[in-house]
Amino acid sequence: MKKQFLYILLVLIFSIFTSYSFAETKIKYKTYKKLPCNFNGAKIDSPAAIAFKNSSRCSKAKGYPLKRGTSILIKRGTPVFAVTDMKLLYAKDRSAKQRSRMYNKTQKKQGIDYIFDDVELMFVDKNQNQILFYHLMDTPFVPGFGKGNCERPLEFGTEKHKRNPNYCGGYSDKIIKNKMWVKKGDLIGHSGTTGSNSKGDPHISFSFIINNENLSEKEKKLCDLQIKKNFKQKECKKWSPLHCYQCYYAPEARKDIIWENFPSDNPDYYLLPIINKKYYKEIGYYK
Repeated sequence: MKKQFLYILLVLIFSIFTSYSFAETKIKYKTYKKLPCNFNGAKIDSPAAIAFKNSSRCSKAKGYPLKRGTSILIKRGTPVFAVTDMKLLYAKDRSAKQRSRMYNKTQKKQGIDYIFDDVELMFVDKNQNQILFYHLMDTPFVPGFGKGNCERPLEFGTEKHKRNPNYCGGYSDKIIKNKMWVKKGDLIGHSGTTGSNSKGDPHISFSFIINNENLSEKEKKLCDLQIKKNFKQKECKKWSPLHCYQCYYAPEARKDIIWENFPSDNPDYYLLPIINKKYYKEIGYYK
C-alpha cells in the first residue's frame, strides 16, 4: 500500500509541475483600450511635441520642439514588430558612429553622443493613416544599411548619400515580392539609442500621422492650430519641411483603437510594438 501511495503521489506531483510549465509558455492574450505606459520592458516617455493630440498620462517630459514621435524607452537591440498590416512607404538611415555639438545645433549639452541610431521607417495602414518609427538600429527591409559602402559615417549629418536605400543595395527581395506590405507581427527592426550618456538614450520613437479625411471637424481645427504653432518654430519658418504641415497623433493619446499583446486575426486591433520575449517563438522571431 505504501508503494502504491508513493507512486500516486509522484504522478500527481509530476502532473502539477508539467501543467505549470505548460501554463508558463501558453499565450495569455490581452487587449488594452489605451497604449499601456509600461509593457514588456518598454516605458512610454516624452510625447510627440508636434502632435495636435498628445498625452502626459505616461510622462511629464516635454521633449524638444517639433519632436515627431513619442519615445518608447527600451534596451538597444530589442526586436520591434509591425503594429498592423501596413505598406512601407520609405526607409532611410541617418545613423552615425557619433553625434557632436558641431554638427547638431539642437544639442544643448557639451560632449558627444557615441552611437547614434536613426533608421527611419514610414508606413501607411488600411485607413490611409501613416505610421512612423525612427531611432531603430537596423531594418530587414534594407539589409545594406550600415554595411560596406554604407558603413555609418563618423559624424551625424555627414555623408548623406548613405541614407538612401538605392545606394545601399536597395530594398530586400522579400519586401519587394510582398509589394512593400508587411503583416501585423512581422519584424520591422531592432530598437536603437541616441547615445550612451543617460537612461533615456536607448529608445525608439513612434507616431501616427492621421489622414485629413479621417479627422472629425474638431480634430481638424486642433490640427490647424498645431500647424500654426509649428510655423512659429525656426525650422518650419526657414525650411517648411513636410512634417510641419501634417496631423501627428501621439499613440498613447489615441482612444479610438484597441491594442493587443499578441497578433490576432482582427484587422482593427493594433499590436504592441514590443512583445513579451516568451512569445518570440510563437510569433516566428528567432535571433
